[in-house]
Amino acid sequence: MRRFRTATVATIAAAGLVLAAAPSMAAGSGADAGGGATSVVVGADALSPELESYLATLSDADRDAFIASSLPAEVVLTQGAQQPLDAAARRSLSAASASGRTVGILATGCWTARQNGSARSGLGNTLYTYYTVGGWCSSGSTVTSAWLADAGGETSTPGWSYQGRINSGSGVVSNTGRAYSQHRFTLSAGGATVQSPTPCVRVTGTSSGSASGSSSCGI
Repeated sequence: MRRFRTATVATIAAAGLVLAAAPSMAAGSGADAGGGATSVVVGADALSPELESYLATLSDADRDAFIASSLPAEVVLTQGAQQPLDAAARRSLSAASASGRTVGILATGCWTARQNGSARSGLGNTLYTYYTVGGWCSSGSTVTSAWLADAGGETSTPGWSYQGRINSGSGVVSNTGRAYSQHRFTLSAGGATVQSPTPCVRVTGTSSGSASGSSSCGI
């Protein structure tokens, strides 16, 4: 499981609401808000005029509660199921298992693997989820093809909606099979859309039959 934050800091000043942008944090790093009434707000449009306007209508307590419970503070990536698709891949898996390995050194065949992404609020509740299933084939030492097998997202969090997949792609890069998908979610509050994050998740498969995931938007 990989966790990362891409954060801007919303500082609530005594004289009003002051929103100051902070640098994005690289995947795998953490960013903790520090000091009293400082809250973490994430997303490319975290400082949208619509969000600022809505937050300005709230009391200090309600503003902090909204930021803590309804805005993304952390993205978590988890690895889902990986499946051999043909007899060659199943033989490679059996040979690896017999040798005490999980994947073969010179695996042949085709596989699919799933990577999941989810956004969590500062309180730890899941706001929305999305996934990519990527497929690839290997000739033994070379990845020969790659494709996007499936992708989607969902949310049941009040205020949040899933708008669908907006981008995707697949291909063989540096002898790995890669497939990604990008999704759009929207958060409505006060009669307006106040956030519209567009997260990505990518599957990367290797010639040995192993797979990994990342939040990269592209192959």
